[in-house]
Amino acid sequence: MHLRVPVHKTPTQSLIEKPLVPLEVAKDADKVIRIKTIRHTDCIEVGHDRFDEMVSNFLAKVGETNIISINTIGYTNLDIGTQKIMTEYGVLIVFKG
Repeated sequence: MHLRVPVHKTPTQSLIEKPLVPLEVAKDADKVIRIKTIRHTDCIEVGHDRFDEMVSNFLAKVGETNIISINTIGYTNLDIGTQKIMTEYGVLIVFKG
């Protein structure tokens, strides 16, 4: 049995084609809906509360026109130092990006 490998001077065309993007998606292809959760416990550094600063910096980076909604969240976690369950807060930001 003799096998031959095809040799071409130009690149061969792909046999697998990607499906076309629907028109609704093609209009806003660069902007998809995303979420970002910022928890208060993640914003405490060396005893300083930087929650407001971090939320403000993120909102400035995203831009006012891309923000869809800002929702507050409440959650509980175990404080390692006191071994107590602490109730904390944060924000959930829905944006286009």
